[in-house]
Amino acid sequence: MNGIDGTANDTAIRLHGDVGTWGAIAEEISAMAPACDTVAFMTSAAMFAFVLTPLAFLIATLTMYLEVNTLYHLSKHHASAGGYYGYISTALGSKSAILSGFLYVLYQGVSTAAIPVYVAGILLPGVVQYFFHITLPVWIWLPFVAIFIVAPIILAIAGIRPQMKYVRYAAAYEVAFLAILGIIIIIHAPDNTLRVFDPFAWSSYNAEFRPYGGPFAGLGLGMIFGLTSFIGYGGSAPLGEEVRVKSSITRSLVLGLLIVGAVLTEVAYALTVGWGVNNMASFANAEIPGVIVATLYAGIIGGLLLSLTAFNSAFSDAVAMQANAGRVYFSMARDRVIPQAFAKISKRFGTPYVSLIFIAFISVVMSLLVPFLVEIAMGFGPLYLISGRNLQNIDNILENSFDLLSTMALVGLISVHLMLNTSVMTLFRRLKETHFGFHKITHPIEHYILPAVATAVFIFVLYESVVPPVFPITQAVAAVAVYIIFMVFYIMWLSRRHPDVVESAGRRVNLIREEELDAK
Repeated sequence: MNGIDGTANDTAIRLHGDVGTWGAIAEEISAMAPACDTVAFMTSAAMFAFVLTPLAFLIATLTMYLEVNTLYHLSKHHASAGGYYGYISTALGSKSAILSGFLYVLYQGVSTAAIPVYVAGILLPGVVQYFFHITLPVWIWLPFVAIFIVAPIILAIAGIRPQMKYVRYAAAYEVAFLAILGIIIIIHAPDNTLRVFDPFAWSSYNAEFRPYGGPFAGLGLGMIFGLTSFIGYGGSAPLGEEVRVKSSITRSLVLGLLIVGAVLTEVAYALTVGWGVNNMASFANAEIPGVIVATLYAGIIGGLLLSLTAFNSAFSDAVAMQANAGRVYFSMARDRVIPQAFAKISKRFGTPYVSLIFIAFISVVMSLLVPFLVEIAMGFGPLYLISGRNLQNIDNILENSFDLLSTMALVGLISVHLMLNTSVMTLFRRLKETHFGFHKITHPIEHYILPAVATAVFIFVLYESVVPPVFPITQAVAAVAVYIIFMVFYIMWLSRRHPDVVESAGRRVNLIREEELDAK
């Protein structure tokens, strides 16, 4: 992977668009896909956190709220297609930026790959069986790879304007529907209690928590999927060159997470009390528990609407995540870190079509390959996912495949956000800004304390993902570790062969003193 070979470096290559503030916020919401999270990640979280699932999502939400502070201050100083890649380059240097770019593409790609595995492999068959009593073939998820990965990339290539039109309306409907559904369930649920936020209140679940190391370990494992629900956070950052006003990125980073975090915490609570706080051991084994709860409290229409909203959410999620990953690859190619072919822009649509096609290809390969590797690891034959007759075994294989891909995405996200938190602390130490009045108090909190707290939570979740080892969570962490090692060696090779390329990587950003922005 020689980043130098290719066409001559064109420093004038830039993306152009006409994205407003609401479009950027919609990109944030679509990339986090709250409806898809409701039917997928909440089910996975409940496998470990049980009745503490709402607490897992609350802590995950609060942790990501801390990241709002980090990205708020970084985005005030930057605007580029590189997003995090550009932020980290300014603060920690180009080598860290290159690694963060590769990690960003990894976690956006594997998260996209996880979508058809769960939505088409578990949710779709479960919904069709539950409502229509029709059993779909076990291989039904395979052709849906094209619908949830290939079709979205076509929309992403078609340009930022049609993409924005789609996600703008989809995002508004999605959060409104989930908020209303959550309220309906909470109002009618018989088990409303704040004890779901107390890890010491559930001795009745000791037997369930024991294999994972106790309630706090189960909570930590549940937080893996709570945090993974925010995997698309920062989705508006790579639109830095395509927004009308640069402050739109800062606003979208704040408002997008506030909206999604509040809705996800509400829905996690609603599903738990709606299912029954004493019955959460059976929640994750119900295949489509979120849809069942929605049907129980909002009727068949409510259950079907949640299903359809989740399908649409999965599609818009794939559009946003692949578009973002493609823009980061474009930015890295423009810096000659990877082959410059990835920086080619479509003359008709103005989008980095080569990068987008490559991202889609990688996502398709991961989506098709991982489930077959997981089935072998679980002791089944190499073609059991196609020829198997036991639907429960098929569901277990696909669930583990989804968990593996999602955890890989989370480890990538945590690694990047650890660098981002370090970046904001490093950046403001280097700027040596003079603060006056109230800013003397808020400066150390915003730029040092809050990023440090978020870092501590991320490290706790990483620790719980490997101690004690849990399949396939631990295997996912190991896979990302191998990926990081490989990329570190590539960066070292690139530094020796082309030090000028590494030195300039991620520098296409604007660094502006905070006081100058505050004065405007």
